[in-house]
Amino acid sequence: MHSSSSHATGITLEEFVYAAKDFIELSDKFLDSWTIYQNDNELLHTHIKKEEFVSHRDETGRVFLYRAEYVIFYNLSYGVPSFSFNVWDCSGKLLTLEEVREISLMKISKEDFYSVVTQQEHPVLYRPYFIIHPCHTANLLSMFKKKSRNLIITFLGLITPLIQLNLPLEYGL
Repeated sequence: MHSSSSHATGITLEEFVYAAKDFIELSDKFLDSWTIYQNDNELLHTHIKKEEFVSHRDETGRVFLYRAEYVIFYNLSYGVPSFSFNVWDCSGKLLTLEEVREISLMKISKEDFYSVVTQQEHPVLYRPYFIIHPCHTANLLSMFKKKSRNLIITFLGLITPLIQLNLPLEYGL
């Protein structure tokens, strides 16, 4: 079993799982397409996932369609939710970090981009994903923790300035 002790500013695994279940109820209600994956024997593998198509118009005006997958999981080292994603083109090829940056899925400068996003083996799914670095999440979450209606929604509110997520207004972000 993993210990329930939380980092000074973070949240416990149990708090994450509770927030994830609550978030999925809201997602279903608002017809958003997040799903939860959980294994009662391994709580740490609990994660929520959303798949959607994103389009990008290049300088010449051509429109490209991509399939994006977003996964929110619990980062044990930092004691916070972490956001990871992958993007594929229409032929099923996984985009590189540079290609992800070029399609403006993320709204940050090139310099910041590489310090915020890294590609690494996913700690829950065990294959390469782009992961937004969690180092600032704990501090930001701690400021909202008491006021938060749902920690996952608060967390999404923190990362939506970085990544173009189509989220229903009903979440109240």
